[in-house]
Amino acid sequence: MSPLQKLTCTVLLLSPLCVSAKNVYVAADDMVTTKLCVSAAMDTPIRFHILQQHSGLSARHIANDVQCNGKNIGDFAYQAGNTKIAKRLNRLNPSATYTEIQDIAKQGEAKGDKIIHVSGS
Repeated sequence: MSPLQKLTCTVLLLSPLCVSAKNVYVAADDMVTTKLCVSAAMDTPIRFHILQQHSGLSARHIANDVQCNGKNIGDFAYQAGNTKIAKRLNRLNPSATYTEIQDIAKQGEAKGDKIIHVSGS
């Protein structure tokens, strides 16, 4: 077995150990705002923008009035780790304020996926 094949096998065998846990956001109902909340937590900015366009709601209305599990949608996206969408939404919301703090010691703490049910209003 060549050194490259050994390296490939080692990487493939160890890759499941290196995968970090992530939260999975599941819509609690079929409301448009709930779909926007799930998208704000998990999707790329372009996918969120496409959903926003199809929702018929303006980006400013979404940023100011949509609540996800009792939180502003921008703050919800930020808490979920989707900082790109959070920054875009919070630029449109004059009352949004947040501070970015990274806890380096907390890395690798969780072992499995966590399912979070989301409800938007």
